[in-house]
Amino acid sequence: MQIFWDRGFHDASLPDLLAGMQLSKGSFYKAFGDKKSVFLRALEFYTDDGVRNVQEVLRSAPSPKAAIRNALVRYADLSSGKKGVRGCFGVLTAAEMLPGDPDIAEVIKRLFSRLQALFAATIAKGQAAGEIANRSDPEVIAHFIVSHAQGMRVLGKVGSRRDEMLKDADLLMEMLF
Repeated sequence: MQIFWDRGFHDASLPDLLAGMQLSKGSFYKAFGDKKSVFLRALEFYTDDGVRNVQEVLRSAPSPKAAIRNALVRYADLSSGKKGVRGCFGVLTAAEMLPGDPDIAEVIKRLFSRLQALFAATIAKGQAAGEIANRSDPEVIAHFIVSHAQGMRVLGKVGSRRDEMLKDADLLMEMLF
């Protein structure tokens, strides 16, 4: 995954992958079939891990509103400094491979829909508890939050600062809730 993340699909050569995975060419093809298959596995691993991390942040907060705020702080942390400049493997993949590859598109769409579902469930829970106003459909709000979070990942590539992103997160919370 690291080689693809660092170089992208097209610039990751087979010798790079073989060296990074410590496999012979025959073992590589026997295990994965081709470069795209190993790339898809790496991308699915990354997206599954990302969804689990967001889910944990949302579940561990004392309230739905705090959960959303904590998730936005987490995105600010991931999107600033060295991590931010490195970027999100999912966002980088979308920029490199889409449109044009339906298999990659499916993994990226699934990532965003899973994140949206997590946020929508948290918002609905907050609305049911009276902590979050019922001004909008939880799905619509969740889509907006995911769009903002992924935008943070893009801004991180150009070196946006954490304090700027936290101000944006505060404004987003004020606007939505």
